[in-house]
Amino acid sequence: MLNYLRKIRRDLIKEGNLKRYLTYAAGEVIIVVIGILLALYLNNWNQHRTERKLEFQYYQSIKNQLNEDLTTLYGEIKYNENFLNQFSFAKTLILSNEKSKIDTLGKITLNMIRFSDFRRKSNIYQTLVNSGEIVLINNNKITEKLQSLEENYTYINRLEENHASIILSQIIPEISQVIQFDPLKVMDMNFIFGYKFQNSLDILIVLMIEKMDAYKQAQNEIISIIELIDKELNN
Repeated sequence: MLNYLRKIRRDLIKEGNLKRYLTYAAGEVIIVVIGILLALYLNNWNQHRTERKLEFQYYQSIKNQLNEDLTTLYGEIKYNENFLNQFSFAKTLILSNEKSKIDTLGKITLNMIRFSDFRRKSNIYQTLVNSGEIVLINNNKITEKLQSLEENYTYINRLEENHASIILSQIIPEISQVIQFDPLKVMDMNFIFGYKFQNSLDILIVLMIEKMDAYKQAQNEIISIIELIDKELNN
């Protein structure tokens, strides 16, 4: 093709036909420009297709990690709910002065050292930001919700750290003074039915309710992100 074009150019130059030569030269320039534009288009198309494919891979990876987080969250919600119900029941017994239920209260008191402790699969949002790969996620709603989820995870972890600190600094010292661990026996009934112990129960109940709300918010956020990702994957 190039040899053919060169031959035409040489023939026109030999003929000395300037008008035809200029027309031919203009046409040749147009062909070259079209070729360059076509090459750029194909290159951009291939690059977009590659980036889109990579974006889908990230979506799938994020979805897999979020599904694992969702499963873990569900377990922590049930765990937290179980002991929250126990502590609320213990408070009802104390307020009712049900001293005949002291053995039940003793078992619940021993469970005050237990707490839910959520551990996510990985730090998805921060990993994307640090690697610079966040730019490949074109759906802004997904990145915004990932950021919101990350903030909620941080809040959950802070609540759990507070929970652990309260257990270590307050709960364990208290119950070790009034409960015989093995065999289980309440050694100081008056303390169990006193205001100090009730205050400890109230602190745990309020904290666990707050954790439950944060867990469920994270759960809803994850479900929402997965729905958005599924729409992208199905496009």
